[in-house]
Amino acid sequence: MSTSSRPLILAERETPFWGFGELFLSVAVFFVGLGVVVSVASRLLNEDAKTGYGAVLQEFAAYMILFALLKALFSFHGRPLLQSLGWVPQPFAITTLMGIGFAVFFLSIALAVILQTPETQTPFDKLINGDAWSRIAIAIFGVSLGPAIEELLFRGLLQPVMIKVAGVFPGILITSILFGAVHLDQNGFLWQSGVIITVAGFAFGTVRHVTGSTRASTITHIAYNSLPFLITVLQGGRTSHV
Repeated sequence: MSTSSRPLILAERETPFWGFGELFLSVAVFFVGLGVVVSVASRLLNEDAKTGYGAVLQEFAAYMILFALLKALFSFHGRPLLQSLGWVPQPFAITTLMGIGFAVFFLSIALAVILQTPETQTPFDKLINGDAWSRIAIAIFGVSLGPAIEELLFRGLLQPVMIKVAGVFPGILITSILFGAVHLDQNGFLWQSGVIITVAGFAFGTVRHVTGSTRASTITHIAYNSLPFLITVLQGGRTSHV
């Protein structure tokens, strides 16, 4: 995979040096790590482990275990981790990327109305409605490390493999569907939320492919998350967690 910041042509296939073996290993390590972290947190934090800020700490710790594995794998190949995952300077202005993120957010609102998304309390709603500290912790994570981690993993690690195997459009679409699927649990398995997050993921994936930069797709993702999480901090209430 190219590590330069040169924009990619949309029809050009990515050529990652990793494949499905590394992907499956990463998924396995993440879930094992998450299980260990949740078990330790339950013992140390007791009831606090079930709060929103407790969930953020556990999720972050599990991701750090995963990134430690990826660092070791990429070092074995003699490649830098972040640069290999596309964390390179974005060729588009930050304001342009943020504008795309805001546009995708308002598209998501329109889709929620069109798809008649039901107003129901989801597991994520219970976390953010628990207390003010939970809302603040989730909101900060949701507009900083959360989008960066998800972009590095989905658009940096997974998408290049999918594009290499299936082609540009199918590869971005498959990655986006998986991105939507992993968010179903916290959004109460509402199929409408799955569709909406898949569409948002496709927008992030397109930005990542056109620019060749996961830093660019992260900026778009942060802009997309910023409005609902701002509302979450100020008022609490329902929002889609991506």
